[in-house]
Amino acid sequence: MASAKLASARVIAMLAAIGCTQVPPNTTSASVSPASDTIEARHLFEENIDAIHKRDRARYLATYLHTSTLARNGPAGLELGYENWSARRDSTWPDTLIARNLRVRPIAPGVVYGTYCYTVTQKDTTSSGVSERIFVKMPEGWRIAVTTAFGLPAGVPAQCK
Repeated sequence: MASAKLASARVIAMLAAIGCTQVPPNTTSASVSPASDTIEARHLFEENIDAIHKRDRARYLATYLHTSTLARNGPAGLELGYENWSARRDSTWPDTLIARNLRVRPIAPGVVYGTYCYTVTQKDTTSSGVSERIFVKMPEGWRIAVTTAFGLPAGVPAQCK
């Protein structure tokens, strides 16, 4: 039952964030193909993960919307906004991050959903879970509008489908 509530909360958070995200008015289905959207969003997805691996904060933060509609969700709940995001100030990085099964799916012109399974180790503690992104095409290029990370409960083996 708890996992159903968690899944429902994630869907609501993603839909709310999509509703809050401004997609440029010149983005139409005639001007953008789902294939090019997914290719471009996946490129940004890989850029985001690579910036984590290289501990490049400026490059990492550049992949996100710098607006009050940036949505971040996890076990502690939904938080909005770029200015108050702890990642802007936090100097810690995971010792290792293994990202598997990166997948992207078009949602609408200029909007792509992405997900991956992760295993992260930090200070001798290893955890696994799933992380999600919603990418939006902005005039300045693709940006992450929604980011989530949900760890697996302690003792549950890493799963990635």
